[in-house]
Amino acid sequence: MRMTIPEKDRSNDINEYITGTHMFCLVILFSVLIFDNNKFSNNIYPGINVKFCVLLIIISCGVVLLYNTRGYFNSKGNRSFYCLDYIYVSFPLLVAILILFISEEYILYREVVLFLPIFVAASLMGKIPGLIMSTVCCIVMTTYNINIMNQNFYQAINESIFVLSSMYVAGWFIGGISDIELKHRKQLAHMANTDMLSGLYNHRYFQEQLKRHFKKVSENNPLSLIIVDIDYFKHYNDGLGHVEGDNVIKIIGGILRDEIAKPGFAARYGGEEFVAVLPGCSSKKAMKIAEGIRTKVENQSFYGGNYQPGGKVTISCGISTSPTHAISSRELIKQADYALYRAKNIKKNKVELYFSVFDDLELGENEKELINSIKTLVSVINAKDRYTYGHSERVTDYSVKLATKVGVAEDDIKLLQYAAFLHDIGKIEIDRDTLNSPHRLSEKQWTSLKQHPQWGSDIVKSVSTLTPIVPVILYHHENYDGSGYPQGLKGQDIPLLARIVRIADSYDAMTSHRPYKRNLTPEEAIQEIERCSGTMFDPILVKHVRDVIFKVSPSEKQINPNGLNL
Repeated sequence: MRMTIPEKDRSNDINEYITGTHMFCLVILFSVLIFDNNKFSNNIYPGINVKFCVLLIIISCGVVLLYNTRGYFNSKGNRSFYCLDYIYVSFPLLVAILILFISEEYILYREVVLFLPIFVAASLMGKIPGLIMSTVCCIVMTTYNINIMNQNFYQAINESIFVLSSMYVAGWFIGGISDIELKHRKQLAHMANTDMLSGLYNHRYFQEQLKRHFKKVSENNPLSLIIVDIDYFKHYNDGLGHVEGDNVIKIIGGILRDEIAKPGFAARYGGEEFVAVLPGCSSKKAMKIAEGIRTKVENQSFYGGNYQPGGKVTISCGISTSPTHAISSRELIKQADYALYRAKNIKKNKVELYFSVFDDLELGENEKELINSIKTLVSVINAKDRYTYGHSERVTDYSVKLATKVGVAEDDIKLLQYAAFLHDIGKIEIDRDTLNSPHRLSEKQWTSLKQHPQWGSDIVKSVSTLTPIVPVILYHHENYDGSGYPQGLKGQDIPLLARIVRIADSYDAMTSHRPYKRNLTPEEAIQEIERCSGTMFDPILVKHVRDVIFKVSPSEKQINPNGLNL
């Protein structure tokens, strides 16, 4: 278990107590040295005061310890045994030895000071270190009795047997209590960090660890994030019950736990969504891992899975990688989520790596800021119009496939990508009530909605690199017979790319659910497009629509028995 925020707080508390204990040890030592007027009262070497030198050394050690305070727990949340930790625990032993060997005999019960390092070691490091420190202190005391008190070994042991035994009891008892506390604290930390249904880490732990790993990101140490979503999970829950739905979550959680190797980890993000954090993992490797997870879930036998659309329980995955795609943990999540929606809205049962149609644009510094603003506007539109979330991505996909089918030049296809993705950006000016109206639009609302091609073209023309796509956005609602808007262009007067977007936009609108109308199946939508050939749509392009939809992407839309998108 990695160190969590409560563990860090506890570590800081321990550091404060360790430092305080060391300072009390120094006070005790100073008291002994200052009030002991006989020991070291004369200089051993001319010009050198031994007592002053001893005090100076002890003060220096105390300052070093004070300013080199470190967490007492390593990154795995277990007690660490680094060199500096030994110094922390050994410092009270050093003080005790000095007091024992340099103090005069008039100080009664000097051996009691040896209990201090035992208490410190046992309480901080557990039973075994406590018993080891007890053994060290027993050796120190026996040595003192033999060399200073002029006792033989038998006398040294016999006269101190009670104190020696007490040292072992103190180390065993205090260390045992510390071990029990550590065990229960680990159990509590496990409960606090674990999602009990899936057996994976929970959302809070995921957020904490993602931020921690993000601090180590560099070009040579990338960080990849996979967001996993169960396809049609609501359909499964509604049809087979939440008990079986919970079982699906448990099984997929187990698959993720088995497939994600350390130092990576998987967590439940919420509902039917999971995440996998992959430190040091490139986009290519993350794609391979995600594809392995997707395949394993697809091949897994689930109760009632044959009643799902497609005949099995499947997942979709979205991937993003830092620093390639994101410069913050929040942006990394956002880009992976964007890739996930591409996977779900275009086909499902698919792994998608984040990309932006704007990545290849050659932009000046000012235009980069404008593009970022445009990206933000697209996100705002998606948030405002909840019924067509992912609409721009699907229209882009259909448009590119249709353009490729009819032989549009590669450079023009690139422009088409930008235009299709931004074709609805003018909707930022339309209020949320109009976009999400559960009824057919009023005349006033319809008049407002018809302005979005003009508003969108005005927004895009501010970026000089995107100037060629302004007519596509402006005319993507023009009809082939001249009955469209905003200018009533007809036939070949409408730019080719605008005519392509017109078909892709209409197809996706017809197959997307709205509360005031039933969405059409792919076959019904194509029949409607063919019926409107020559009136709304370019008849030459219409000839290729069926081939594009069913041959290139035969299952990008799955329909449930009630005729609604899932």
